[in-house]
Amino acid sequence: MYVPPSISFSGSGFMATYQLGVAQCLLNYVPWKIRSAPCVLGVSAGSLVAAAVVCEMLNFAKQLKAFMLGPFNPSVNLLHWLEMVLYKHLPSNAHHLANGRLAVAMTRMDDGKLIIKSEFESKEDVALLCSCFVPGYCGITAPSIKGVHYLDGGFTSMLPVLPVSCSDILTVCPFSGETDICPRDTNSMLDMVVSGTTLKGNIANTLRIINALYPMALEVS
Repeated sequence: MYVPPSISFSGSGFMATYQLGVAQCLLNYVPWKIRSAPCVLGVSAGSLVAAAVVCEMLNFAKQLKAFMLGPFNPSVNLLHWLEMVLYKHLPSNAHHLANGRLAVAMTRMDDGKLIIKSEFESKEDVALLCSCFVPGYCGITAPSIKGVHYLDGGFTSMLPVLPVSCSDILTVCPFSGETDICPRDTNSMLDMVVSGTTLKGNIANTLRIINALYPMALEVS
C-alpha cells in the first residue's frame, strides 16, 4: 500500500524564506504532496514553516520575510516579536489542525535530549517558541511547556525524523548538502556534519549561514 512521504524542514534561521518558497512551490504544482503528507516535521525556524503548512497560513510568510531588522540590535526582542506574530497568525484551532500531523523538534534543557512533540492541548501548547529559542540570541530565559524549559531543536538535530516512521521523508534545507531539496552547488572539497546533517563546506554555504543569522537580503540563492 502506497503511503505518501512525510516532509521535514531543517533548522534554517532567517533562511526559512527558502523553505517557505519550497512549500509555496509544492502547493502550486503538486499540492497533493503537502496535503497528503502524514506528518510535517520542523526544527528551529523550520518548525515555523511546518506550522505554516499544517495550519494553512502561508500568508504568515509575509511577516517572516518582512522582518529585516538586525537581530543583534539591542532594541530588537526577537522572541517577543516571534511570539506576537504567532499569536496573530496561528488560528484559534491550531492545536486541532496540528495534532498528530505537525511534529516540532526541540531540545530539553535539563538533559539536552531531543524531544519531538506532535500532540498539542491548546494553541499556546504548539511548541514553536521552544523549538526556536537560542540562548542570548533570542533572550535569556528559555520558554517552557508545563514547567519544562526547552532550547532550539537544532542543537540536537538539524533535520528531524520520526523515531518510527511508516513513510519516506522528503527533506528540505536551505543549505547545500545531501537533503532532497536544497541549493545545488558545485562539488566542494570539504563536507561538514552539523547536528547529524551533512552540508557542503563552501563559500556559498558560509554566506547562507551568515544570512540565516543576520538577514542581508530577502532573495535566496
